[in-house]
Amino acid sequence: MAAESPALAQVLGAEAWRNERALNAFRAAFWTLIGGATGGAELYANGTVSPGALIATGWGVLAGLLGATALRRFYRGWVSAALSTLDITVLAVCMDAGHRYLLLNDPALAPHQLTASGVVLMALLAADVLRFSWRLSVWSVAYGAAAYAIVLWRNGAVDVLTYVELLSMGLLGWVLALSARRLDTVVRQVVQRDALVRFLPAPVVERIARDPGAVRLGGELQQVTALFMDLRGFTTIAEAMAPDAVVRLLNEFFTEMADEVSTRGGIPVQYVGDNLYAVFPASGGADHARRAVKAGRGLLRRLEALNRRRRGRGEVALAAGIGLHSGPVVAGPIGSPQLLQYTYIGDTVNTASRIQALTRSLDRPLLVSGRTLDLAGGPARFSARPVGETQLRGKRGVLPIWAVPA
Repeated sequence: MAAESPALAQVLGAEAWRNERALNAFRAAFWTLIGGATGGAELYANGTVSPGALIATGWGVLAGLLGATALRRFYRGWVSAALSTLDITVLAVCMDAGHRYLLLNDPALAPHQLTASGVVLMALLAADVLRFSWRLSVWSVAYGAAAYAIVLWRNGAVDVLTYVELLSMGLLGWVLALSARRLDTVVRQVVQRDALVRFLPAPVVERIARDPGAVRLGGELQQVTALFMDLRGFTTIAEAMAPDAVVRLLNEFFTEMADEVSTRGGIPVQYVGDNLYAVFPASGGADHARRAVKAGRGLLRRLEALNRRRRGRGEVALAAGIGLHSGPVVAGPIGSPQLLQYTYIGDTVNTASRIQALTRSLDRPLLVSGRTLDLAGGPARFSARPVGETQLRGKRGVLPIWAVPA
């Protein structure tokens, strides 16, 4: 088995810690309730309280204090094993003390008390599935079965049903160990997938999950609509702000804009300064151009909503320009062995960037190429207005450009 990365171990440890605190809250409530109810019934019926009821209540209270103090600040893998072992030990002691008490004070209930204790033991063992450890499940079942058998033997209560119960515990242990391993595997896969999504586009991660050989790391040709969005006058705005305020502004801006892109099936590819670069791949649907144009309009609406919040905080409003163009790109990991980034490159991307640059001189916040608009359904669909055939910087020939209202 490959060595576990420290980051993954940290995530799994944190999840196990959260589960253990939840289990401890259940433990505190369970034992306190059982001890209190049992002790109250005994006090009402016989005027005395059994040692088992006192032990159960004490363990419940102690578990509550543990959860409110030490378990909130400290956790290691052995804590789960220790608490599970203590649960079984307390149950065994309560079984033995309670059975002897009932033999003296209410013999008719004594056999039922042992049966009920077996059910409680099963519940305690089942909780181990949330601890992501098949070894702990095996240990708990082995120790629990041994403790249960010893208590029955001490009290002369071993019969043919005892072997059935022990066999059931063995089968439960097998199921728990298998479930713990499966759950651990699932959690690892989810954690690793979430980590990949931070560095690879979500559609690429999905393809890798379905078929690791589906994505050619050498690059592949795709049809996309590329989108560039740039904040106007950001340098001037940033110069009057503290560094942490600039970071907060950009994080708030990119969070809103990336959410809009993702909602429309697009992929945020890069954040460069105050510039957002995204693509809408045909693999996400043949209507990639239409989704991109809708996203461009949505970005402007989100920017206006963001500006309303900023004005309410006494902050300067932001303005932006967006450019769209559709065509082929090369998709793949680009960079050096020390730093690779999965990205989309090609003339389509450069053209979208040039169109975005026109938004300032033409004073139109959303410009799209004629090709993109045709693929999206035509000018009438978006109430687009022509701004003329334009020769883009660094390009030969002219390109029809359209302005789309928000």
